[in-house]
Amino acid sequence: MFAFIELPRLFDNLLQNRVDFPQFDQGLGEINAMKTEMFIRGLHLRWIGYASLLVIVGMITFGYSTRRSGWAMAGAIGLFIPVFGQFALSMFFLAGLGFLRVGWLPFLEVSSLDLLDLGRVIYVPYWIFIWFFGLFNWSAHSFLSFFFMGSGALLFTWGVLQWIKARYSNQKVATSWIYKISRHPQYLGWIIWSYGLILFTPFANVMKKTWSVPSSLPWLLMTTTIVGICMMEEIKMMKLTNGKYQEYRESSPFLFPLPPWLNRILTWPGRLVTRGSYPSRRSQVVWITLIYTVLLILLSLFWVDIRKKHPAEEISQVALVELSDLVVDIRTRGDDRKGIWTMINQVPPYGQAGLDSLLTLATDKNPIVREFSIQLLGDHGVKELEPILLENLHDSIKRVRSAAILSAGRIRSEMAVDTLIQMVEYPRMPNNLFHIYNALGAIGDAKAIPCLADGLEEGEWYNQVSALNSILAIDAGAVARYAIQELNDENNEVRRNAVMVCIQTRDPLVIEPLKSLKNDPDFEVRFYARQGVKEFEKR
Repeated sequence: MFAFIELPRLFDNLLQNRVDFPQFDQGLGEINAMKTEMFIRGLHLRWIGYASLLVIVGMITFGYSTRRSGWAMAGAIGLFIPVFGQFALSMFFLAGLGFLRVGWLPFLEVSSLDLLDLGRVIYVPYWIFIWFFGLFNWSAHSFLSFFFMGSGALLFTWGVLQWIKARYSNQKVATSWIYKISRHPQYLGWIIWSYGLILFTPFANVMKKTWSVPSSLPWLLMTTTIVGICMMEEIKMMKLTNGKYQEYRESSPFLFPLPPWLNRILTWPGRLVTRGSYPSRRSQVVWITLIYTVLLILLSLFWVDIRKKHPAEEISQVALVELSDLVVDIRTRGDDRKGIWTMINQVPPYGQAGLDSLLTLATDKNPIVREFSIQLLGDHGVKELEPILLENLHDSIKRVRSAAILSAGRIRSEMAVDTLIQMVEYPRMPNNLFHIYNALGAIGDAKAIPCLADGLEEGEWYNQVSALNSILAIDAGAVARYAIQELNDENNEVRRNAVMVCIQTRDPLVIEPLKSLKNDPDFEVRFYARQGVKEFEKR
């Protein structure tokens, strides 16, 4: 447990703290997307990724075709290894163990199909547990993650100890203790442990972003491969024991003890291939593995489709009553931020009636209700929010003010531009500058450029980054001179961002300033400046 959970975190921290190691890319916005792509191209990660996946598939194929299950198992683990890149939830290819995900690049490249999410059916047991514990108002996610990892590690260790005991007792087949519950306890332990591991990360499919890359398909492929390995090893055991293994096979479950009726349902596709018996040939094992893999992927497709929710245009009278009761409940929650957030997120699925209710809640006397209502209205691009926004931009509560600023940018409120520019000068606004600059950039009004240019002069580095990116969003032709100026800033983060903005301008004026960074003390600045010059030379 220490080796698989704590060591990856410590190793990632070691890499993150090195000044010459590129920092993580949060995957938010066009600049970070370009940054990731340039890093992949610059270090030839795409070729490495495709080659890695080819080697993994080759190992599995070789293991199956030559009956060397160790090769197939190594390939299966190779599919799963990138999950370790999820431990530090803020890394992808640009940090630490995120490099392990390079083997998934071929999946990630097909962005129109969420391939890594095509094993989503594997989460059904987890969802059932979450629903059950939710009946008792218990959010059991962390408990389930560690329960699966802990019980999986226990089964694996127990199985290894019993196997060693059988070997030293000169038994050809281990049949005692844990082997009475499962014929393959080590494989079962690994499967359960790895299931708990993938529960560490959220399920949202945010391709090429840092917070999570879906792990369901790699886990599914790994598990079906391991199940196939188990069947191959049983064929081998039948030959080594001259058929005596059959007696043990009849008395002990394959992997996990199940009720007979459920076992018959789950094994039905396999019995179609073997005509009711256990698999006796490698070809049967391959067919069974393929059939189960395809069936589970198809089930995942079905599940993903039926999970998509679209706000209804018209709702029934019963639903209107439910919505009204929900609004009343929200208004009586007091200062329970978590409870209000959970309940208020149930309002938008009611369609236009839900959005109208949010407009009403946006004027509520409870600042928490106002904050979340304004945030959700901005997320849904509701232009009718503008008059309410203008009032809340001056709210005395910082969270409400921030929500109003962010939503002004999301709905591109031109009415809010003058107010946002004036807010930059307010004494109590420094903590909101980052959001104000972003909102001005999203709205795209050129009158904001002088204000944003002033934001480049001093202050926190993240405000300077936000101001420069907003100028780029408003007028890509005017940003080059500001970006060149920022290349000389003493802060590494500011220079890194300025390099990316220079590249995005596609202005030949930035070539020489980028070349001058070849001796910059920061690795990331040097790397991207060099890649940027190459991009210009190609053009």
